[in-house]
Amino acid sequence: MDSARAGGITVLHVEDDGTFADLSAEMLRTVTDGIEIVTAGDADAALARLAEEPVDCVVSDYDMPGRDGLELLAAVRETYPDLPFILFTGKGSEEIASEAISAGVSDYLQKGSGQDCYEMLAKRVRDAVDRYRTEERYHNLVDTAPVPVLLFGRDRRLRYANGAAIAFLGGDCMGDLAGEPMVSFLHPEDREQAVERFENRILEGEAAPEIEYRVRTVEGKIKPVTLATAPGHYRGEKVGQVVIRATPE
Repeated sequence: MDSARAGGITVLHVEDDGTFADLSAEMLRTVTDGIEIVTAGDADAALARLAEEPVDCVVSDYDMPGRDGLELLAAVRETYPDLPFILFTGKGSEEIASEAISAGVSDYLQKGSGQDCYEMLAKRVRDAVDRYRTEERYHNLVDTAPVPVLLFGRDRRLRYANGAAIAFLGGDCMGDLAGEPMVSFLHPEDREQAVERFENRILEGEAAPEIEYRVRTVEGKIKPVTLATAPGHYRGEKVGQVVIRATPE
């Protein structure tokens, strides 16, 4: 989108109180440059606006007619799983905050009327969008990389494989591999060491030296490889990144 290419940020502010929405837009323009505000009065209007033209971040109230902010968050995540979404609400209960975090909210901020509140909101928006754009660039790079790349979550199940990895492992699409445990891609004799290495180094934020393993394909074929592993992030989750280099058989 134009705002993203220019470095600016377009925010969709979802707020049923038109007066407060206007005040918020004015305050954000006062405390920062480069943020464009568009508004929607409820969840349905917000989803319609997103379908028409993408934005860089959604800032939503919680208590609104029809669907509330958490229901809007769930609907947004179905179509835009990584889009920054900040809950900006007058209801500051721990229960709502907990539910929002579990539902994948990017950030949570209680409404206020002073300039400090809007300076904080602007910072939260910029931080969320910067993280999103950094991850987007990373995934665009990985998607087109000619070498196989796999991403595993803390539960050691596959979150992502690029096209080169899918082909190397004998799959037809990501659906053939998604959610599979890490050990299913390894020779039985290599599994214990690989799990220990993953838990002790990668999830603690450390890269690990290259190591030779035997990888098992979808059809059960064993291939000798060298694996380079490093910590990374995927859709807001800490993951282990595995880069595969085939070795002569």
